[in-house]
Amino acid sequence: MNITIISSVLPYPLNSGGAQAQFNMIDGLRHIHNITYLFIETRINQAQALKELAGKWQNVNIVIYPYLRQLMHGSFLKDKILRAFKKVFCKNSESFKIETALKPYGIYFTSDLVSFVNAVIEGGNADIVQVEFYPCLHIIDYLPNDIKKIFIHHEIRFVRNDRLLSTNKLCDKDKSLSEKIKAQELCDLNKYDRVVTLTDNDKDVLCENGVVTELMVSPAAVNTPNGNYSGWNGRILFLGGYSHKPNVEGMDWFFHDVLPNIDEKHLASVEFHLVGNGWPESLIEVYRNSIHFPFVYHGFVKDLQTVVPGCIMIVPILTGSGMRMKILDAAALGVPFITTSVGVEGLLFKDGHDCIVRNEASEWAISLVKMIEDEDLRKFITAGARSVFKQNYSESVLLRKRNLVYRF
Repeated sequence: MNITIISSVLPYPLNSGGAQAQFNMIDGLRHIHNITYLFIETRINQAQALKELAGKWQNVNIVIYPYLRQLMHGSFLKDKILRAFKKVFCKNSESFKIETALKPYGIYFTSDLVSFVNAVIEGGNADIVQVEFYPCLHIIDYLPNDIKKIFIHHEIRFVRNDRLLSTNKLCDKDKSLSEKIKAQELCDLNKYDRVVTLTDNDKDVLCENGVVTELMVSPAAVNTPNGNYSGWNGRILFLGGYSHKPNVEGMDWFFHDVLPNIDEKHLASVEFHLVGNGWPESLIEVYRNSIHFPFVYHGFVKDLQTVVPGCIMIVPILTGSGMRMKILDAAALGVPFITTSVGVEGLLFKDGHDCIVRNEASEWAISLVKMIEDEDLRKFITAGARSVFKQNYSESVLLRKRNLVYRF
């Protein structure tokens, strides 16, 4: 089958959950189907990553719509300059937080882009067009009518917005815009022949909010090598990049709300390790100065086996939607993890058996101390998580499930 995949998230390097979710599925599908991958660039300086990806996917036709081509359109360039200005001078303001949620800087579906996309679809003799990620959702209005169209919904945007802005006071104009954006998302989803969510929970949310097109569930996979529990080495570790807002929010909550509830004597032998791309040094210093034990920042780590085994992984995710790939990484590598209801949402890991789930900062503090001090607890929940992972989230299981999506 000929499948054209359209995305604005580069699937390589594997420095985000979104990249992982794409790469691992396409990496399996390319041995079954003829894949054309159309990448709509959202920034410059991605040439090296694209070159490496082409080397790995030699049987995939990778086509790029260049970012510089988008900058040739005046309205796009104007909005880009304005957003860059606000990032420098207004990034900590509540109004800018609301704006970035409700008016995410994304893709302009110009006549040039639409013509380019349709030429790629025609050139690849596509039987199916698969669109990934919210920024590309609206392209449905410009795709051929005679080809089946699938949307892979990695994260429900209106759920993310509701959670992200739950503590902000929205004016009537912003409330109206929020409802309009939600309605547009649901309307666009109903134009696809099939919508795929990563979790049953997201599927249920879309059903409850009026999505009537066919919905299927197909979780994303990780290609992390499997490992067994090897004891605790004193590390507490967070895995996630700075560009994903729920990661920053979760780290802030952990350092400013959870850790102050823990007596320092319980943390005497602890080291904190942060793994993820793009964290600014100024914020790292804020975290580092708030604690009395070592803080190590690794940046992006290509091979998680070099840093994750032996740690306790924290997943303090308070907002967002979709599927937390970092939890699958923890389960695959054989490390215990503590998370929130939002963090484990849609996954099959159960509190007290496969992980620890707590939502209040004080409860998190108590549970983290217990995990630090109780070797039997760490062994028990790690064994449970490994079992759940093997049965439900291995690459082979999830690839078979994803392949069913293309049967009409």
